[in-house]
Amino acid sequence: MKSLLHKISYLLLCSTTSVAAETSSPLTFSGEVAAKFIHNSALSVEELDNVSSQSDSGHQLNASLGGKWQVSEAAKLAANYSYQQQTYNEASQYDLALHQFNVDGSYQFNDYQLGARIDAANARLAGDTFLDFQQVSVYLGHFILPQTFVRPSVKVKNKSFAQLTDRDATGFGASVDIFHFMNDARTMLMLGLNADKEDAQDPQYDHRAIGFTTKVTHKFDLFGLDSNLGLVWRYQKEDYQTVTSASLTESTELERDETKRVVQANLGVLIMDNLTLETKFEHGDYRSALEGQTYQQNIASVGLSYAF
Repeated sequence: MKSLLHKISYLLLCSTTSVAAETSSPLTFSGEVAAKFIHNSALSVEELDNVSSQSDSGHQLNASLGGKWQVSEAAKLAANYSYQQQTYNEASQYDLALHQFNVDGSYQFNDYQLGARIDAANARLAGDTFLDFQQVSVYLGHFILPQTFVRPSVKVKNKSFAQLTDRDATGFGASVDIFHFMNDARTMLMLGLNADKEDAQDPQYDHRAIGFTTKVTHKFDLFGLDSNLGLVWRYQKEDYQTVTSASLTESTELERDETKRVVQANLGVLIMDNLTLETKFEHGDYRSALEGQTYQQNIASVGLSYAF
């Protein structure tokens, strides 16, 4: 698997990119369940500096439930819970269970949308609690053009590990996301920029990061079936603090600078009412100043999801 924190961050991005469609109902609920077959070419847990050349296949189960409350014409409140479980056929030490919960409140005024959001996540690895993550963010959205929406935000976050307490950290970040809609909102172009600073219990894990995300989604008919195609490219540069480790015989400088480039493509085809066939492919190129932390990874999945 790729970094749990990057997986969480990407899921947060996916859950906040719907800015074009609004519901007129005061209270609505929605949910989704999915089952997929997955294959991972390089099993890894980045937070453990654990990179394996071992590949494995398995299955992934997803479930989510969300609700939206239109409190007034200007105010709304939303909450969502999601669960993801990855189970591998042989390498059970990489089995992952991820719980996520978020609450988002926003207020519309003078064509602006001011909002605040709380996110929490818990990751279990091989059945044991591994990581807890919390984030609070404030954002301001505005359509600068009829089809172009801009949303800057600031956030504070905290992560704590069940065993690796030296990697416990607090952080601060800022980002701006730009969404442009075309073809009656059937096509969306997205550009995201983010900068983060993280302070860990052990100074060698202190770092600053800058990232870019581009995303294109398009809805179309495939042999008469409603379909959607998504393409994503992510780049992350992490500049870690250099720490000197002294011994009786020598001093060694520890440096963990890392660069991540990820390309992702997914296709969904609505084969029956609310039932979608989903395929996804992801290629990651991970480079690090640490020996053994440079590798490439391919993850492929195919399965069915049911929305309600």
